[in-house]
Amino acid sequence: MRKRTYILLLSIMALSSCIEPIDVSPAVNSTADSSGILVVEANLTDEQGTVQQVLLSRSRRIESDSTVNVEDDVLFNPNTPFISPRGLDVAPEQNATVEAQTSAGNLIVFTESEPGIYKAPDTFFAERDTGYVLNITTADGARYASTEMRIIGSSRINDLYAERVTSDTGVDGMGIFVDTTDPTNETSYFRYAFEETYKIIAPNWRPFEFEIIEEGGEPILDEDTGDLIGFTVPAVRLIEKKREERVCFKTDPSQDILVADVSGLDNNTVIRNQLRFINSNNPILSHRYSIMVKQMAVAFESYQFYENLRNFTQSELVFSQIQPGPLEGNIASESSQNKVIGFFDVSSVAKQRLYFNYEDFYPGEPLPPYFGTVTCDRFLAPILGDPERDGPPPPPNEQCPQPLVPRIKLGLVEWLGSNDPGVCEGPYQVTPTICGDCNIVGSNIVPEFWTEE
Repeated sequence: MRKRTYILLLSIMALSSCIEPIDVSPAVNSTADSSGILVVEANLTDEQGTVQQVLLSRSRRIESDSTVNVEDDVLFNPNTPFISPRGLDVAPEQNATVEAQTSAGNLIVFTESEPGIYKAPDTFFAERDTGYVLNITTADGARYASTEMRIIGSSRINDLYAERVTSDTGVDGMGIFVDTTDPTNETSYFRYAFEETYKIIAPNWRPFEFEIIEEGGEPILDEDTGDLIGFTVPAVRLIEKKREERVCFKTDPSQDILVADVSGLDNNTVIRNQLRFINSNNPILSHRYSIMVKQMAVAFESYQFYENLRNFTQSELVFSQIQPGPLEGNIASESSQNKVIGFFDVSSVAKQRLYFNYEDFYPGEPLPPYFGTVTCDRFLAPILGDPERDGPPPPPNEQCPQPLVPRIKLGLVEWLGSNDPGVCEGPYQVTPTICGDCNIVGSNIVPEFWTEE
């Protein structure tokens, strides 16, 4: 019988983990442990031209926040160091010394580029037949070291493709599949991360925007007598937009960690491994979608770590309510009193990018709902505040909604068109800003890798 295991763990990074066997005790969660637990994320790869980095942070219980409802035995944050689940406070670990010692006696020094982020020299990448040991010395003098790790096997993506599928629960959507093999036949374990980029087109974009000429409400005085004769009324005009607001792009890193065990399969090859399912109502599919899949051939120790971590995943809270026993990692402290969480990995990596358009799979079908909870099909026509241009006033004891100028100043609306004013209506139709300016959702900078072909 073929064995095929896929592990889905909620995390925002491609690597996050725990280290030496830790049996949680009250001492770990005690406020006396003021320094917190060191969290290490480190994955060296054979990718040339990619910056290799190590992430360090401290994770500790939030004792003073009465709104945090956690059990006494909450373990730690094995998520990315800079994302804090409920009940844990995470802070970058700064001013540490981070080095990787090779089996050939070379030393790779990592430099702190941002708080808690330590980067290797640009020219460095992991090499086959070379062992690596990660050494960390924190600012307080505590020392940590990993076991020796090296590249095991080779990673190759045979095919990356998308299909319109129906999920096990009957939901229509797009499935992203990968066919995988290790051409060296040296490993049966793979880990995946992906990055998806999608095109955003603001459905109510117009080439013009409002400019406020007069906010209104300023007193008007008689030039001769100085007497108050009235107040200025609000006034706006339309000007051409100065930046791209119709077409934007957004790139999101994977929120999941996927691990595959292909032992027992023919030639260590897995076919139709579904890495991603996207509901057909998800707006990221609306126009053009791209996904970059990174596949890492990993050692059994790395796979086993994630397999063990999967056993402790009991609910959607995942890491905030875990109460496991020991977890075997590969980083240890020179002092048993210093707790550390993390897994140092060295892997061979293969990458492949896929593009497809919505119309390729949904020809003639309506687009998914736009981002957010607003309905872009609706429009508003708030009063301008100029009686000569606005529609009739409301009935006695009633007020019109917020006028146009305050909405413009708050960045709430974009110009949509002209309007024939009715009661409590002004001369312009407007749309929520998110519907008229794609920069609210993404960025108008086109990614360097993007192609429309």
